[in-house]
Amino acid sequence: MSTTVQLAHFSDCHSHFDGAQVRFSPPGETQWLCQSGGYARLMTRVRQLRAEAAAAGTPFLLLHGGDTFQGSLYFNRFKGRANADLLRLLAPDAMVLGNHEFDLGNGPLVEFLRQIDFPVLAANLDSSQEPVDTPLPLRGLPGLHDASQPWLVRTLGNVRFALLGITLPQMADIANPDEHTRFHGVSQTLTRQLDQIRAAGIRHIILLSHLGLEQDKLLAERFPELSLIIGGHTHSLLGDLSPLGLQSEGSYPLMVNRVAILHAGHSAQSLGVCELDFDEQGRVSQGRGRIEWFPWQPWPYASPAPANLHFCAPDPLIEDHMARRYRPALEEMAARTVTRLPEPLLHQRIPDARLPHGSQVAPLVAAAMLAGAREQVGRVDFALHNGGGVRCSLEPGPLTEADIAGQLLPFAIPLTLYRVHGHELAEALEGAIDNATDNGVTGNGSGSFPYTAGVRFHYLAELPKGQRIRQLEWEASPGHWQPVEKEGVYRGVSSAYTASGKEGYTALTRTLTQHNQELGITLADAFIRWARQHPTLPAPAPLIHYRPHPGA
Repeated sequence: MSTTVQLAHFSDCHSHFDGAQVRFSPPGETQWLCQSGGYARLMTRVRQLRAEAAAAGTPFLLLHGGDTFQGSLYFNRFKGRANADLLRLLAPDAMVLGNHEFDLGNGPLVEFLRQIDFPVLAANLDSSQEPVDTPLPLRGLPGLHDASQPWLVRTLGNVRFALLGITLPQMADIANPDEHTRFHGVSQTLTRQLDQIRAAGIRHIILLSHLGLEQDKLLAERFPELSLIIGGHTHSLLGDLSPLGLQSEGSYPLMVNRVAILHAGHSAQSLGVCELDFDEQGRVSQGRGRIEWFPWQPWPYASPAPANLHFCAPDPLIEDHMARRYRPALEEMAARTVTRLPEPLLHQRIPDARLPHGSQVAPLVAAAMLAGAREQVGRVDFALHNGGGVRCSLEPGPLTEADIAGQLLPFAIPLTLYRVHGHELAEALEGAIDNATDNGVTGNGSGSFPYTAGVRFHYLAELPKGQRIRQLEWEASPGHWQPVEKEGVYRGVSSAYTASGKEGYTALTRTLTQHNQELGITLADAFIRWARQHPTLPAPAPLIHYRPHPGA
């Protein structure tokens, strides 16, 4: 039987409950920078869509493509509690787990899942090996559709639809799931589950995917049984966005091998709105829709506003929730000045001719980490932080708690103390820079470039692998530097992400890991405490001397 379904979808909100700024460039007009979206305006539009669908007798679904955790001051302050509270009000019909849901380990995710009342999907997530005495177990949560109960059925217009989710199988490499949590391969999972779904007589299949647009295209080619893929992870935009001056990665919906693919951006700025006709075999025969943005200000030009812009008032229920429960704490943080900057401090991940020693901000973050760790445990020899964990440059003037926790260090990841041999430290530094610069390896981004406190070194890109770190020294006492001994044991502090060996830092996990100790403070906590002790923050002395390949 054929049927029509009205859909709305969003993903990668990263706790931006107030939306985020968008820079529109309409043809023939000046650029327009405005705040867009936020959960209150999304709610207004979702209520309208639900009412219109009900009046027309059309089934309606609201779907979430994952990554609700991390990324804003709201998450830094409230962790997953605000996410659960506000998503309950939006009431999605299903959500797939994203990688950032695992950034703090399984515990905060379990607490989030216990507070929500809608299904969460990840068919390749396997928690069957979880110990029975796990304090916050994933296994057995009734709303979690993992490998133990991989898909659910919704009847839409007298037609049975199967919904299942798939998330990144390399989760242990990019997030921090507990060690007993497994993620099966995408192809093997979908092959098994799609066979079971079709054996149950279901031909209409919706996949919620947190793999990214390019991977979704490959899935559409590999699995034509799929009817529809609702995606996330890559913050992709689809449709004709030329009236807004935005870049698009394809049509909306994007049809690949007769499978419809929908993505709708990030940061709660926008909502995908689409009406889809499905034939009896579950194919999308027609799709009508677009991504919509929700500006907080009126259209500033004399020309008509593009159809992708939806101007609406925020939903009063969510506005009241935000005003009473969450914004006061954030406003207090914005009012508390921590230190002042006499001049701008620039942040970029990899050194270049303009900044030959790289970021001016990341070394200060490392210094704060080192000071915070020493306050708690005494002797700590060095701090090591990946440049991607620092999110912005700093302008002259006052620096507030909100600036630090909401913009500079928005990822609420705890600090971890560990022990490492000198040769493993050198290997970790080299591996991280190799990964960031694709030197002899295919890296996964520039964010792994390391910045330090208590340790200094040279990196020579043209030398053979294993020999690129030179003059590696540690600060045995203030101003007194000594060579790092290969077999010496040193105590370091990093974010839990870096300490777990992600993105080229593998050597940090090779030995002595039984001594790892989570310190119970986040990057932002450490930086706020440290910066309060410094009335001003000048540019740091260089500790990294980076020499790229000749001619690079």
